[in-house]
Amino acid sequence: MCPQFMVCPDGVVIWIGSKVEAKNLLAKVTHDLHLKANFTLTSNLLDSVYIMQESKSKKRKRGNKEKQLPETENQKDVNLWLEFIAFQDKSLHFGKSKKADASITRSSINEVKISIFEKALETNPNDTTLLIAYMKCCQEHWDITKVLTKWDQILKENSRNISLWMKYLDFRQTNLVSFTVSQCIQVFEDCLHLLRKEVVVCVEKLKIEQIMIHIFQRACFFMLQSGYTERAYSCWQAMIELTFFAPEEIQQKDFYDRVVAFENFWEAEWPRFGEDDARGWSYYFEKDVESFESSDVTSNLLANISSEGDMYEKWAEAEIAYNSQLLSMRSSNYSNLEDPYRVVIFDDIRTFLFDLTSHQSRIELIYTCLNFTGLTYNFGHSSLSSMITDVFLYNKLSNESIENVSFWSTDTSVTRTFTFPIKAFPQDEVTLFNSQTWFSICNDVDIMDVNMNFSRNAFYQLRQVVNDTEIKLCRLSLEYLYDASSGRNLAKNLLKRDTMNLSLWNGYAQVEKSSNNISEARKVYLGAIAQYRTFPEQYRIMAPLLHRSFAEMEIEQGRHKTAINILINLTEDQGTTDSISESDVSTTKLLRARKYYSQQIARITTPLTSQIETRNSLHYCVCYALLECLSQNLQQASKVFEDMLHYLEIRSDNVNVETDTYVKLIFQQSFSEKFVLDNEPGKLLQEVLSRALRLFPNNTIFLSLYFHEEVRGMIPRGLNSILNEALQKRPNYILWTIAIYMELHNQQPCDINRVRATFDKALNCITTRNSIALWILYINFEIKYGELNKVKAIYYRAIRECPWSKDLYMIAFKKLRAQFTSDELEEIMSVMLEKEIRIRVQIEHFTDK
Repeated sequence: MCPQFMVCPDGVVIWIGSKVEAKNLLAKVTHDLHLKANFTLTSNLLDSVYIMQESKSKKRKRGNKEKQLPETENQKDVNLWLEFIAFQDKSLHFGKSKKADASITRSSINEVKISIFEKALETNPNDTTLLIAYMKCCQEHWDITKVLTKWDQILKENSRNISLWMKYLDFRQTNLVSFTVSQCIQVFEDCLHLLRKEVVVCVEKLKIEQIMIHIFQRACFFMLQSGYTERAYSCWQAMIELTFFAPEEIQQKDFYDRVVAFENFWEAEWPRFGEDDARGWSYYFEKDVESFESSDVTSNLLANISSEGDMYEKWAEAEIAYNSQLLSMRSSNYSNLEDPYRVVIFDDIRTFLFDLTSHQSRIELIYTCLNFTGLTYNFGHSSLSSMITDVFLYNKLSNESIENVSFWSTDTSVTRTFTFPIKAFPQDEVTLFNSQTWFSICNDVDIMDVNMNFSRNAFYQLRQVVNDTEIKLCRLSLEYLYDASSGRNLAKNLLKRDTMNLSLWNGYAQVEKSSNNISEARKVYLGAIAQYRTFPEQYRIMAPLLHRSFAEMEIEQGRHKTAINILINLTEDQGTTDSISESDVSTTKLLRARKYYSQQIARITTPLTSQIETRNSLHYCVCYALLECLSQNLQQASKVFEDMLHYLEIRSDNVNVETDTYVKLIFQQSFSEKFVLDNEPGKLLQEVLSRALRLFPNNTIFLSLYFHEEVRGMIPRGLNSILNEALQKRPNYILWTIAIYMELHNQQPCDINRVRATFDKALNCITTRNSIALWILYINFEIKYGELNKVKAIYYRAIRECPWSKDLYMIAFKKLRAQFTSDELEEIMSVMLEKEIRIRVQIEHFTDK
């Protein structure tokens, strides 16, 4: 077989053949190229030639297939160009270059790829996919000045391309050489400025508003993580005040006039959203309050710093103490010129403000604000959503207290299954409340790093302007976690104001159940069932949720006949609470109930079914499945869910509904005595979890349940292959975190080398190498297992990949102090200053005398 070559633009030749053949025929080939292919040969042609030696096995696999540039008629086909470019990387495997030549080889291939990209862009100049891939390649090969120049050119030519701006933002935030805080903030401001103009003229306003919220959220996390806490919190305070608390007469004005009016409120320094005694912008405007005197709540924190340790340890302790100051001070109370960032003026936040017109976007703004404070409530987002998978928005496991309890702990109890630290699943009425028997969206571990004062104030103040049941339930959930008695009182007060809201009745019962007051929870459920049939029809729609939750509670208590009666009661027009007891049910009632449930579930195929009715059908499905499981067997219950999934497939807008209800039923049945011997639920659970994870690979209910059931020996091993498949397709921090977690807890003691290898894979992955949480976990892993000789190199890698993270810089001054010399710490301090990381306390205060 004759040697083969690939010809790329600009006279570059990639040779595929043996080295001997290449040496003998190179002169002839270049001569032929000059004559036949009409390529201009330059003096550096031979330097650009990459000669690869392929093995016999590779040659047999490759056969006579040869990749060539797309033909002229196909040059608009972007996928063809990308396939050809991807082949250049594959061609590396044909050769067996020495390690010393690896960088030269990679550089040569990148030159080839850039050349092909530029040829492709001649016929597809504005294709987003090509441009993003092109810039990624340029970033690997060019110096930073050239890359920045090219980015400027591309963004000028594609100024309205949001995807390009997002990739540029990623680059500016993560590139250590060019990074500074101020320049990165400028990019965030430019993005929001572009979107403010775009939303005025676009048709899909909701989509643009959601993108603005996402970028705003990222900007605030960026400021928080680089130390500018007060500015980050001030941005949230301003957005919420402007969106929800604008005076009525100002609401009618256009956005820019509202911002001008809002500046007066901000500069007057009245209490702001989330602060004690805040009443909202409209209150101060309408009451014509002229001035406000705030008290200075800042104490001299330096006086409390330990006298032990050297100057760096003392400084780090002081810096951490001052980091607890989250909210902006008022200018009238602040005269410390050493740290001017303690006071946030309006010009610091003006460019981050934007208008939200849709109800959905406004509610989403509230949830993202709650996430910023550390709360894990979500807007019902799928685990596939970028709001869930964005590596820049997740930092929970960088908190040492949360990390110790939920990541390193070797507790093997069943309840351990429900405490996986990442909450990547849609929130619903069932997962909202703390539970010992199932997963919850927010529990007592999740609030360890939450500013409870700000969060509770926020919920309290929002009650005046937002009448949303989900927000009320989130508030109730948080209040219970803060104090059970306070949560109980809040539930009663909410019901007094909204007596016919069955979701609130359910929330009240769940609060009692979470406190293990089962008898009180039962009274709440019975009270609601006794009266809801007298409510108007629109208020009765959540009745299935009420019966489902009540029945599940009774099943957990072992009162199966009571649960059956609760489920049948839902199907009766004149159902009374008298029938809800541990008594047998007639066959006639069962048959009538089955017919009723079948009709309700079938309604989901109706084209006009709303989202609320779809969720309602899901509650009906759970009720029906529970009834079948209790009155017949698990196979019949499984058939109910399978039929439901079939109905959903009929509707194209609801093909993949992400719900944990099916696996929850099977999991709970695995503890039933009649199933322990034959392990029927285990077999079914593995099959259903495998299907679910292929649709929703990031869902941490499915992932955690599968892993812990494997460890318990209840289901055969299989998660590893599912996880590897997902990591190959679309890797993200959720999948890598569970992969590391599995290696840690698969056996005790863990295999340190396997854990380390998994960390390395995760942090070499392009989508997760900028995860602050993963880097901190890796550093702590090496500290815990005594490999301190390795940790220093990991620390420097972490700084290179996450140059904005103050928490990472500070590790050298705290946990790793003994590993660094004073000169090295001085150098790290210089880098922090150069990159504009916020330093609150000058180290000169602690200079050794």
